[in-house]
Formats: sequence, C-alpha cells, structure tokens
Amino acid sequence: MVLDDVQKAFVEQWGEMGARWGVSRSVAAVHAFLYLSEEALTADDLCEALSMARSNVSTALKELEGWELVFRESRVGDRKSYYRVQSDVWEMARAIMKERKRREADGALRAVGECLDKARRARNPFQEKRLEAMQEILQLSCAFADKAVVWPSSLMKKALRMGDKILGWIAGK
Repeated sequence: MVLDDVQKAFVEQWGEMGARWGVSRSVAAVHAFLYLSEEALTADDLCEALSMARSNVSTALKELEGWELVFRESRVGDRKSYYRVQSDVWEMARAIMKERKRREADGALRAVGECLDKARRARNPFQEKRLEAMQEILQLSCAFADKAVVWPSSLMKKALRMGDKILGWIAGK
C-alpha cells in the first residue's frame, strides 16, 4: 500500500499540527491516513503505508480509540481487526474538545482554584485579582465546552457562524 501525493501531504501536515498541539506525530499520522482512506484498514496496512513500527501503530490506535476518533471493526472469518476513523469532522471536533477539556482544562481549573484559595488566605490582592481573572476564563471555557459536546452538529455550526458575526458587530465592522 502506497500513499498518493494528497495522502502524503496531509499525513505530513497533520503530523506537524499534531506535534504543535501536543499529540505525537505517529498518532496524528495514523489519524490522517485513516481519515483519507476510503475503507477500514488493518494495523499491518498502516505499518506498511506509513513505514511505522507495529508498536507505534498499536500505541497510536489505542490512543485514537481512547479519544473516540478511531473505531475497531471485526469481519466474519477474519481474525484481524480493522480500523476506521470518525469521518464526521463535527463529531471529531466534539470528541477532541471533550477529551482535551477532561485532560487539560479541568485540571487547570482545579489548580487555579487551589492557588486562588492560597492567595486569599495570604491576603494578597494582586495575586487574587490575577487568579480570579484566570479562573473566570477557564470557567467560561469549560462551561462552553460542556454545552458544545452535547449540542447537535447543526447547532455547533450555527454558533460558530454567529459568533463570528456577533464579534464583527460588537467591534463595529
């Protein structure tokens, strides 16, 4: 199995973006290739196409399954597992938002809350003000993410389109 030019470019770019977002290049490469694959693929197919070690592919698939971005399928009479990607980009965005919030934002919100409590006990108004501002943006972001992960895709699209228009209207442009 050989990657065509579009697949090569997308796998490279998605891997680069993934690395910037804190996702390993291997995970991003497997995701990108599956996203542009018309059919479910085996781990062996992925190893061959991406020139990756079986251990890297297996680790990437487990992580992507954990994020609910890749799904395992079985076929009657075949002992191999086949993998397909979440192909709806809105569902993909929802899964990523849900997992990033759980892994990162929830912990950051707790940590800022603990630091704010310490600043209050220490009676440090400067630190309190800064940490309250940080807590506010994290709370608003978490509240938005909690709602967004349960909204239907059509509502997410409308909210994003309207958000752009509202910001333009508020800015007078």
